[in-house]
Amino acid sequence: MQPFSSPEKYALLSALSDLESGSVRQWFFLELAALETKGPRSKRARCWIFLLPKLGPALLAPLLIKRGIQGAALYLPAARHRFDLIRQSLNDALLLAISLLALLAGFDRLTASLQFALWLLAICGAAWQIWRTRSTLAVNTADNTLPGAEASLGLYGILIAKEIDPSLAQRLIKDLRQDISSHLAALQNQLPELAPATGTPYAQAFKAISWFIPLLPSAWLLGFMPAAWGWIICCLLLITLSYLINRQWQTPALLALSGLCVYALAKLAHWL
Repeated sequence: MQPFSSPEKYALLSALSDLESGSVRQWFFLELAALETKGPRSKRARCWIFLLPKLGPALLAPLLIKRGIQGAALYLPAARHRFDLIRQSLNDALLLAISLLALLAGFDRLTASLQFALWLLAICGAAWQIWRTRSTLAVNTADNTLPGAEASLGLYGILIAKEIDPSLAQRLIKDLRQDISSHLAALQNQLPELAPATGTPYAQAFKAISWFIPLLPSAWLLGFMPAAWGWIICCLLLITLSYLINRQWQTPALLALSGLCVYALAKLAHWL
C-alpha cells in the first residue's frame, strides 16, 4: 500500500478543508495542508478527491490514515459509529429476510412469491431507515455556522477566540504540526467543535443501502434454485453473511433458531 506523496497529501487535505467549509475543521485541515508541498494533482489524488464527497470522509478515514493522512483520525469516532449503524441495519435485514423466507416456505409459497417478498422487504426496509434517520437526525447549528472574523487568523485565531491562553494555543498547534496522532486528542479537548457529527446524510444513505445488499442478491439467487430447497440455501448464505459481519456465532445462531421456529410454526399452521 503506497503512501501518498506530499503533493497528494496537500491536494487531499485541501479537499477535506473545502468539504468542511464553514466549520472549525476547515481550518484544521488547512493547517495540516500548509505542512505539505503544493504540486500538480496526480491521477490517484483526483480519484480520492472524487470519492470524498460521494462516500464521506468518515467511511474513507481508515484508508486515508493507512496512506499517510493522519489528520483523518479526526473522523475515526464517526467512522466507528457509522460502521456500527450499518452492521445493526444489516442484522435487522438478515433477521427479517430469514424469518420471511421461512414463513413463506412453511406455507409452501412459490419461488416467485419469495422473490417478490424479498424485493418488497428491501424497499420497505430502506424507506423505513430513511424515515427513521431523518426523524432522529439532530441539526447541529454550531457546525453550520460560518467562522467569525477571528477565523481569518486560522486555527490559532479560533483558539484565541475561545479564550485559550495564547502560549497554550501556540503549543497545541506546534505539537500538532510535529506529531498529529499523539497530540490530536489534546487539541480536541480544547476545541470540541473539531469532532464531526455522527448523524449525517452519509450515514442515512448507507443504512438504507444496507437493506439492498443482502436481500436483492438473495432474491436473484432464488430464481436459479429448486423451490423445494432453494430457500434453505439462501438462508444459510444469509447466516454466513451474518457471521462475517459480526465475527461471532451468537447472532448467526439466533438467526438460525428464529428461522427454524418460524418455519415450524408456519408448517403447523398450514397443516392445521
